[in-house]
Amino acid sequence: MSDDTRDAAGSRPLPPTGGVEPAGPPSAEQSASEERRQDGRRASERRPTTIRRAIRDELAEEESTDEFYAETHPQEHRVTPVIELDHVYLGFDRPILEDVSIEARKGETICLVGESGTGKSTTLKLILRLLVPDRGNVCIHGEDITNLTFEEALDARQHMGMVFQSAALFDSMSVFENVAYPLREHTALDDDEIEHRVREKLAFVDLDPDQVMGQLPSQLSGGMRKRVGIARGMANNPEIMLYDEPTSGLDPLSTGTITRLIMKLQRELDVTSVVVSHDIRSVFRMATRVAVLNERRIAFFGTPEEMAASDDKYLRDFLGGS
Repeated sequence: MSDDTRDAAGSRPLPPTGGVEPAGPPSAEQSASEERRQDGRRASERRPTTIRRAIRDELAEEESTDEFYAETHPQEHRVTPVIELDHVYLGFDRPILEDVSIEARKGETICLVGESGTGKSTTLKLILRLLVPDRGNVCIHGEDITNLTFEEALDARQHMGMVFQSAALFDSMSVFENVAYPLREHTALDDDEIEHRVREKLAFVDLDPDQVMGQLPSQLSGGMRKRVGIARGMANNPEIMLYDEPTSGLDPLSTGTITRLIMKLQRELDVTSVVVSHDIRSVFRMATRVAVLNERRIAFFGTPEEMAASDDKYLRDFLGGS
């Protein structure tokens, strides 16, 4: 190497004229990094489509709930609804629901989704007969419950279990007493039978009865409280389970646990469920069908696959923001 290409010490080659070293071919690491940057820019440009594609990919990875339902339920179960709202209207100082019609057949899990304030939790109250519609019918097993007496409504609710958003456990009662409460209030079971039922339900929701029965709700994690709430809701062996935001405020692992429990209730006990949720990924895993409330009406009612594939602008925007 000639002297004019070395520095004063003679130990390091000098760059060519212009002071810039020639650019060689990029390394594999540099190429991968640039590809990730390009992918990130492309992803940000088409985010809603990518989310919908991700949901469709997740649905394709495992047997969907609606496919499982179709394979395991005879046609007669898929014809007669267990829960039916027929052209329901409800308002207070303003309209809340207008011409809402949905149904849940035996063993189905119907998920109600939509923006806040669209009447999702109100729909659960109509099914529980805590509210009566201004117009339309709410039927359980084909019987219109809108005109039931107070005592008849109480009897109808014995066939339903309710899981509230905050679990709504009695703070001063142990886990055992919380789960036993509906059994003491509404059955003639003796103490031994009640304890057996409580243990059975706690075990079903993957809690160790010996470990948790004596604890207070304040000693449990958020996910454990939700599971106790589910155990209490199913204590009477109801045919119908209603859930108001069952995964709200939970970490991803606890959310997955609650989602699997709802699926387990459907697949092992054939329970008919209605779930209000904002967690779209959980909804798409557990739902047989999804009802989307928008502007007081049902904007969509169909399978998760149909919803993910829809080109409806509102549904695309709704999923794109999820």
